[in-house]
Amino acid sequence: MTSDPRGGDGSGASPAELRARIERTRQELGDTVAELADKADVKSRAQEKAARIKDGATAATHRLTGSTAVRTAAVAGGALLAGALVLRRRGRARVRPHPRRTTPRTGPRAKKTARPLATAGAKARRACRSKGHR
Repeated sequence: MTSDPRGGDGSGASPAELRARIERTRQELGDTVAELADKADVKSRAQEKAARIKDGATAATHRLTGSTAVRTAAVAGGALLAGALVLRRRGRARVRPHPRRTTPRTGPRAKKTARPLATAGAKARRACRSKGHR
């Protein structure tokens, strides 16, 4: 390869054209380096992606909550849940606990350990009942 002694690249370009090419090449190289730096910055890419997902979710939420059918379904579901809770509570209030045994068990099913507090409570209940209290 031979080079032009005037400093050209053999194409006969003037120095002004060469400077313009060099400047264009520098600009392209700078753009390429900036793109590579953006790809290498994982944190900012993750933040951008999170922002895009958040915006999409917000838009979807606004679309759904603006719908009349969704509001109606939500109100009906809430009313159904409230009704079920009321019925469950009323049903529970009607159930009475099993009556407590006032006399100690005897026989093979009797407990072997003495329970002084339980017998004291039974005595107190019997005393209350004898006075007419319930």
